[in-house]
Parts: sequence; structure tokens; C-alpha cells
Amino acid sequence: MRVLVLVSVILFSTLMPAFAAIADIAEHPLCPLVQHQVRAGLEERELDVDLAASRLDAAEAIFALAAELWKDELIERIRYLAFKHEKDVSALNVQRRRLLLKREEAKLDIYARFCSTSGNDGAAGIDEAQRRYEQADCHRIGKDLAIAEVDLAYLEEVLASVKDLRENDVATRDAVIEAEKDVEQARQRVKHRAPRVQACIDSGAAAGNGSP
Repeated sequence: MRVLVLVSVILFSTLMPAFAAIADIAEHPLCPLVQHQVRAGLEERELDVDLAASRLDAAEAIFALAAELWKDELIERIRYLAFKHEKDVSALNVQRRRLLLKREEAKLDIYARFCSTSGNDGAAGIDEAQRRYEQADCHRIGKDLAIAEVDLAYLEEVLASVKDLRENDVATRDAVIEAEKDVEQARQRVKHRAPRVQACIDSGAAAGNGSP
């Protein structure tokens, strides 16, 4: 699907000057196929939002129980942190999924305007839809970074806990190595995503209200 969309975008951008010179453009043969693919992707993104919201509801309910147990000292700190981590990541994931949905909506708008427009009448509308697409994607990248940072903070807590258990001969050396690997991978994800967020900020694409 990605290859098809990419090919069609390249073809559209190549043909746009020629199309703009024609008073009445017949719908390009690729338009129905590409729009069908984008609509299918939009339906998947809508389902993703609903599923993520359901997961958040469950995570919040479980965390509420864990918080009570933690207050009464009936649960280990690391288990309490695990439930909190799940709740925090689930909340961010709902926002991320909604941004992906907004991005898909903007993509469909771009194709719909292009495929139904004669001359330059729809150029401004396409530019506006492109701006919404880029904005949603930049804010989605921001949520990716936020999730990576939450993961890193939690996994650092796990590592500290496993090291304590190791000192008391409860955890194995293998468990420590595994926890260290998880932290390093989480750190790499933060390192990878931070520049992409900054690039969005520098480009101005993330400006405005990008909240889901």
C-alpha cells in the first residue's frame, strides 16, 4: 500500500502542471484506487482509536485498584509503577492514534481535492490539507517521543529494582543484563526520536493546535 501511495503521489506531482493547464480534467485513472486505499486506511485508524480508548479505560481502572493497594502498602512499589506505566502509555497512545487518524483524514482530503479539481481552483485547499497532514504527523512524532521517555523512566526503575534483588541473591545476573538491555534500547529510542521532534519544531509544521 505504501508503495502504491508513493507512486501515485510522484505521478500526481509530475502531472500537476499539465493538469492545471486543462480547463476540464478528467479524473485520473489512479484516483479511485488511491482514494479507496486511503479510505481503507482511515477505517483502520478509526478502529485503532477505539481499541486504544478501551485499553486506556482498563488501564485506568486497574491503576485505581493498584493505587489503593499501594496506599495500604499491600503491593510492591515496582508493581505499582508497572500499572502506572501502563496507564500513562495508554493515555499517550490514545492521543497518538487520534493524531494518526487526523493525518489519514488530511491525506484523504488531499486526494479528494486533487482528483475532483479543475485547474488551480483547489490549490489552496490542497495546501491547507497538506498543512494539516504535516501538523498531525509532527504532533504524532511528539507522542512517540513522550512514550519513549515514559518507557525509559519506568525501565530505569525496573533496572534499579533488579539490581537490588541481585545484591540480595534474589535476581540472577541474566535478569540484570536483560534489564540493562531494555534500558539501553529505551534510551536509543529517545535519542532517535528527539531530533525528529526538533526538526518538526524548526520547520514550523508543529505550530498551532495539534492536540487530538
